[in-house]
Amino acid sequence: MAYAGSRTMNVGTWLLPEDEGAFDLALHDTFPDAGWQCSQPGPLGLHPIHFHCSLTNAMACGSRGVQAFLHLPIGASLPSTVTLADGVPLPDGPPVAAIMQLLRSTRRHDPGGTYCDHDAQYQHPEGGAYFDAGRLAVRWFSDEVGASVHDILLQQTRAVRSALIATTRPARIKDQNGRRLTGYRIGPAAQAMVETTGILLGRAGLQRFQLG
Repeated sequence: MAYAGSRTMNVGTWLLPEDEGAFDLALHDTFPDAGWQCSQPGPLGLHPIHFHCSLTNAMACGSRGVQAFLHLPIGASLPSTVTLADGVPLPDGPPVAAIMQLLRSTRRHDPGGTYCDHDAQYQHPEGGAYFDAGRLAVRWFSDEVGASVHDILLQQTRAVRSALIATTRPARIKDQNGRRLTGYRIGPAAQAMVETTGILLGRAGLQRFQLG
């Protein structure tokens, strides 16, 4: 949701880990110093938060990750709550002005939206399985970051979105009444999985979609 005075990007995605890796490689072609913060469960300070050289490592840190964060501007110095993962050089850029979230797409089952995983052999205990959308999202307030930083954030956000567009395709989907939904992206591996298994696509709420 956009707020008055904010700059917002929010792109719904259906990605498998292979698609996330392709997106991250494309991002590093533009920003070699791009790194990702892992997200550990539990209250802040209970678990160490690490800065990783790749999205794959950030998602794999600790246990199966559900999200990772990209500090903007790229190469920004780390907040005091974040430490370096092994072998990652210390970024020494300006302070973090915005944080971009990549929320992972997850396989779930009804009722209740319980998490399953990406394992094709998983036996769903009840209800139909669906592939819930993730998102690539960021928001900042231009009057809080200043004009020069605002311009950098705009430029870098557009470049990150371009990396996503280059490694995904528009999700051509329709609901059970044949109405189409636009604005989402789907990775090649995710699309192949959906076409092979026939799994429905989900997003926030109870709507389910099919490719087509």
